Amino acid sequence: MLRKNLLIFILLFVSILYYAMYIEPKLILTKQLAFESNNSTLNNPFKIIQISDTHLNNKNDLNKFRKIVNKINQINPDFVIFTGDLISDIRKFSYEKEVIQLLTEIKAKRGKLAIYGNHDHGGYFTEQYARVLTESNFILLRNEEKTFYVEKQKVSFIGLDDYMLGNKEYNKILERIQKNTYTIVLAHEPDIANITKKYPINLQLSGHSHGGQIYLPFYKSFIMPPFAKSYNRGVYTLSKKNNSH
Repeated sequence: MLRKNLLIFILLFVSILYYAMYIEPKLILTKQLAFESNNSTLNNPFKIIQISDTHLNNKNDLNKFRKIVNKINQINPDFVIFTGDLISDIRKFSYEKEVIQLLTEIKAKRGKLAIYGNHDHGGYFTEQYARVLTESNFILLRNEEKTFYVEKQKVSFIGLDDYMLGNKEYNKILERIQKNTYTIVLAHEPDIANITKKYPINLQLSGHSHGGQIYLPFYKSFIMPPFAKSYNRGVYTLSKKNNSH
């Protein structure tokens, strides 16, 4: 009986490991979520696609990234948001032109925006990352705000610098949140929500946690990176009063 249980455990472990290494990384799953505003004047729907934590390692990853680009363009979004961590190791980044080409091919009807993740500041990549994103027609926000009009309604994106390696003096920009504006905060680390939920935001979009890093159904995610402990997977309500998530 003990040997049988041990065999089952080994088979289960090998199956999970195989799925994690060879199947899950190749999957492109799209999840659609809808959010509403408490402000009755902001009633024109618009579509956002968020991508994050691509962590490109080598040229072989470009084929997978191209599939993501094609999927984005099929959906035809109003906005595309990249919430950081473009590559994993700056020392191996010999394919900058190819990445710029793919990022340029991403189409958004109203705008493409991006922020820094911790890997984008690491390894002296800060300036190169900025060049790659801006040459790809992304608006890179670093504790800055960009406002758009969607059928006369104001939609504002506040992009926060990375909490681990960037300038985390956020209060100045968050205190300038506009009234009668749908405000979306872009923050790489999700636990920044412990700061942003004190302000009248509508939505925060984050990455960093990799959806739970190691996630087993019905169990809490574990082995989480720093600043992804409180919010690490899915949707959370930050304030019922402001209807913010």
